[in-house]
Amino acid sequence: MFKIQNSVNIRLLVLAFMVICFLIPLGFVRSLISDRHFSSSEAIAEIGSKWGGSQVLAGPFIVIPYTVKYPQSSETDSKKVEWQYETHHAYFLPEELKVETSMLSEIRKRSIYQAVLYSSDLSLSGKFKLPSGRDFPSNTSYIYWNEMKLITSISDTKGLGKDTKLIWDGIEKSWEPGTESTYFPNGIHSNLNMIDKNKSLVHFKIQMSLKGSESISIVPSGKNNSVQISSNWGDPSFEGNLLPKDRTITESGFSAVWESSYFGRNYPQIIRSMDSNYVNQILGSGYGVKLIIPADHYQKIERSVKYAILILLTSFTLFFLLEIFGGVTLHPIQYLLIGASMVVFYILNLSLSEHFGFLISYTIASFAVSLLIGYYAMAVLKNSKKGVLAGGYFIGLYSFLYIILTSEDQALLLGSVAVFMLLTLVMHFTRKIDWYSFGNAIKN
Repeated sequence: MFKIQNSVNIRLLVLAFMVICFLIPLGFVRSLISDRHFSSSEAIAEIGSKWGGSQVLAGPFIVIPYTVKYPQSSETDSKKVEWQYETHHAYFLPEELKVETSMLSEIRKRSIYQAVLYSSDLSLSGKFKLPSGRDFPSNTSYIYWNEMKLITSISDTKGLGKDTKLIWDGIEKSWEPGTESTYFPNGIHSNLNMIDKNKSLVHFKIQMSLKGSESISIVPSGKNNSVQISSNWGDPSFEGNLLPKDRTITESGFSAVWESSYFGRNYPQIIRSMDSNYVNQILGSGYGVKLIIPADHYQKIERSVKYAILILLTSFTLFFLLEIFGGVTLHPIQYLLIGASMVVFYILNLSLSEHFGFLISYTIASFAVSLLIGYYAMAVLKNSKKGVLAGGYFIGLYSFLYIILTSEDQALLLGSVAVFMLLTLVMHFTRKIDWYSFGNAIKN
């Protein structure tokens, strides 16, 4: 036992084995963070389900059913031709589309979780090039002009308010619930009936109030598109297929403008036969904004756990060096308790952050663990100065970790420089140690 206690190689192997074993409780911590994050997402989704989810607005589209015929050989007489008929729906997209959205945002809470909700007033205006017979396939046998309708796809119609209006060619028309479209089932539609064949362009204007949660996305269905979104929320994240051309962000809100044309998408102005591939392309071309809560403590805590092994390794290295220069040999159980306190740091930080936010919880957890380890180090190292040194080291370590967590873009650079500096210090202070006589040095 004396040889095991004073053997550098064996003690280093034991410490390395302990560091690896700490991957197990850290895995449980990660699982706990994921569970709490999932519970938060469920609570946010439940709030949104009763208010209105993340909204995706596509359209408006003119939809006209038509029938095509094609020949097919008779089953009884190969020389006889029988005509087969199929009905399809042609989708016509606007020549110009202008969308203006004003959003009023607020935070709603459920238990300890919170979600961003908004109420918006939307104005859609533009013009359509009216369809003609030349826009349909050559084998079209009949066009149902009297069934022509205008549809607007809305991902969650629960958020629609009662003030929804349509001005079509200067005439106010009524909306009906649903789209009567297989591919865009959620939304509203208006029956346009027969078209005036003396006109080539028709102007439209749509006004609606729409509630939702977290995000809103507009599909650029026009040949030329202009989208403007403004809100009183000060932390937007612009998402989708295109970033805004102009944007202004202040503490009191933001305003953003997008401009695009149909050259930036992969679907045409006239879709004669809609399918799931077109639907995915249309919905995937949208752009908009997500209203984020900047203090997402779950993501920051999850990122901090990624540095846990490195922190454990440097901490064990510190106490190993304090053994070397202090003539005191620590038992593996003592290392185990020190490592356990660092694991508890993440659990303490997670539980406090759900009530007080990340900064306050991180400060409390880091100081609590640093003071605990410093107090414990005073006793096991039998030296108050080394206890203060150990506590100060952990305060500095957690302070630097916080800088890394809040500087995501420079995290790799800061982390690599810190590791290099720590390695440099270890090599500097241990450069004159005779590791072969390390056990005798402690014995004496």
